[in-house]
Amino acid sequence: MAWIRWVDESEAADELAEIYRPLEGRHGVDHILKIHSLNPKSLALHYDYYAHVMRGPSNLSRAEREMIAVVVSRANDCHY
Repeated sequence: MAWIRWVDESEAADELAEIYRPLEGRHGVDHILKIHSLNPKSLALHYDYYAHVMRGPSNLSRAEREMIAVVVSRANDCHY
């Protein structure tokens, strides 16, 4: 398993703290997003892309998109 250093919410400042704020859920910011924390612009772009793919205009319903994500995660042996 790869180890990627990230900045935790408690250590985030300035631009990163601003980006983190709306992304925090009950358990904080998802790890899949935190891996971009050393490059805040990359984090913002990653999240915008994800939001567009999952909630933007599509012939697939939100449920269908989530099911595809689950199958891909399982195929990749990802716990997320």
